[in-house]
Amino acid sequence: MERQLEPDRAAIDRWLDAPGSRVHMMGVGGIGMAGLARLLAGMGQRVTGCDAGTPRTLDWLRAEGIPAATGHDPAHPDGADWVVYSPALAPEHPERAAAAARGIPLFRRGDVLAAVAARKSTLAVAGTHGKTTTSAMLACILRAAGREPSWCIGGELPPDGAPAGSGASPWLVIEADESDGSLVSYSPHLALVTNVEYDHMEHFDGPAGLHDCFRRFLAQTTGPRLVCADDPGAAALGREAGAATYGFPESADWRAEDLRAESGGTRFALRPPGGAAPVEVAVPLPGRHNVLDAAGAIAAAAVACGVDPAEGAAAIAGYRPPRRRFETVAEGRGIRVIGDYAHHPTEIRALLDAVRQAGEGRILAVFQPHRYTRTLALGGDFPPAFAGAARVLLLPVYAASEKPLAGGTSADLLDRFRADAGAPSTELCGSFDDAVKRVAELWRPGDRVLLVGAGDIESIGPVLRNLLERTGP
Repeated sequence: MERQLEPDRAAIDRWLDAPGSRVHMMGVGGIGMAGLARLLAGMGQRVTGCDAGTPRTLDWLRAEGIPAATGHDPAHPDGADWVVYSPALAPEHPERAAAAARGIPLFRRGDVLAAVAARKSTLAVAGTHGKTTTSAMLACILRAAGREPSWCIGGELPPDGAPAGSGASPWLVIEADESDGSLVSYSPHLALVTNVEYDHMEHFDGPAGLHDCFRRFLAQTTGPRLVCADDPGAAALGREAGAATYGFPESADWRAEDLRAESGGTRFALRPPGGAAPVEVAVPLPGRHNVLDAAGAIAAAAVACGVDPAEGAAAIAGYRPPRRRFETVAEGRGIRVIGDYAHHPTEIRALLDAVRQAGEGRILAVFQPHRYTRTLALGGDFPPAFAGAARVLLLPVYAASEKPLAGGTSADLLDRFRADAGAPSTELCGSFDDAVKRVAELWRPGDRVLLVGAGDIESIGPVLRNLLERTGP
């Protein structure tokens, strides 16, 4: 586990106050890094970047006028005044090590975003799950209400896949990430916490460390605090911080009620505090978790920016989710292929619930576990999360720079599924090609095929689409 030092905010501020300085961004293809690159360029920095892979974000950055190289090279930092690195790059990474050897100041992505956020009236959405959707909904509401916010969100937002943008107002909507502990660097105007559940075992030794990270985040917030009343972890920290609540419990300040599943989405009533009349909200997505995210976003826009809840509800009706959030990536012959970023058991359970709400049919799930540490720590929670699936195909673990851990491989996870009498039938696929071949052998009209995971499993989607188009009627 890498030891993290307190960020040197004064040093970061000096560079932010030096427009025209060159900042090189290592791992810029990551969605969070790409968004920060766009914000820094908008502040007058000369941004360059590189990434080992070829994600779509590189094309988006280039279209925004930001040079983004494919591949890492120790020579890339040459001429840079300062460097921002993705938490996925370990200290011994050749490019990061080269910058350090040359004495170029290096800063974590989260600490730099926190410094940028300190210069704005920032609405920060945090939580183990749901923060991308909630922050995207909040930005959608503020944009529809004419508040002209800037935003930096860990998702590719329609219509052009932009994870960030600059608005004319002081408002900034951000997704505040806890994964590397940099959440404690933020002091936002508003804090919203969707849930607090143990995760990111590569950074936190246990639940207490994660909870303390969120505790400090809430304590450092200068204005309103909102937490989800449905989540025990968030609710407990909210009580300590004197936060307002949203959710389904009768005690919630912003109460969701009268939930109704509909074709293509979900309706509910949101009752604001103080005896105000409830507003009708139509969320164009299935799933109780999406209702909670919408309730939180409407409440945040109201308490922080004065947006009328009815205006917030109207914006949600036209909301389009980021990519890889219940995204239909292929359809044909009566078969629908859905890609989703879910990688924690709680997120997977919510996804399966949403799929069942969306309609009848058999569910085939292709799952790429994310990180050996998570697979080891939460292995026993994955089989019941897939309840309702007819078949689960396991792919090798997406390492995210980790080394294999005994007990944390996909073969180990397969043993967990087989030991759980209530788990769906599960098998191991050694590669993407094997998974595609097996799906093509199994699928039939009426099936929903889920591509589940936060790694590169999304690359299977176009292959399955081509198969459906080639073999369809």
